[in-house]
Amino acid sequence: MKLGVLTVIAAAAPSLFLLTFFYLKDRYEREPLTHILMAFGLGLYSMIAAQGMATTAEGWISADWLAAGSEAARLVDAFVLSGFIEELAKWVVLVMAIYHWDEFDEPLDGVVYGVAVALGFATLENFLFVLRLGLGVAWQRALFAVPAHALFGATMGYYAGRAKFTRGRALWLDRGLCLAMPTVFHGLYDYALHHGLGARIWVVISAGSAALWVFVLRRVRRAQNVSPFRPADGS
Repeated sequence: MKLGVLTVIAAAAPSLFLLTFFYLKDRYEREPLTHILMAFGLGLYSMIAAQGMATTAEGWISADWLAAGSEAARLVDAFVLSGFIEELAKWVVLVMAIYHWDEFDEPLDGVVYGVAVALGFATLENFLFVLRLGLGVAWQRALFAVPAHALFGATMGYYAGRAKFTRGRALWLDRGLCLAMPTVFHGLYDYALHHGLGARIWVVISAGSAALWVFVLRRVRRAQNVSPFRPADGS
């Protein structure tokens, strides 16, 4: 029983911390907690959907070819079976459902909901990893995998938020970037992991994670600055 409770805590704690961090960034008109929880729940569902899609896609590719570990196989695994499929599953629930909520009424809301969906996905994925591999992997995933999902979700949500309140050519550009950018970031992250877990790879991933944090937080600031609920004095 105690092990089961520790597994749940280890799987959920990083997601709850990051979700709180991004939720508090929505400083002018915060989203209802019920809607945050609904978005988180949709993220849980998207993880199950992604597993089903990945299993189907793997049936179209030679298992021996993937197992051989060539550069081409690593690229397909990282950018298609992981990056594209997982981000597509999140994108569907964000753009097809949450995007149309009345409470999604400013660009920054896209970031908050994108993070909530991504962390719902990450929590279930994290739970399954810890359940299968033990608590020893929890710290590693708390430092890298879960924050990575949050940043992918924030990127997706940022461009979804811009698309909802943009007109003209920029609308279609933002709609494309909404899926393309997190897919590329996710693919790069997984592609690095396919080259082993040595010190050099963790240095590369750490540097990439730091750069992605800067990328995301700058866009959060931009979304805050254009918020229609921001006081006229900028306070």
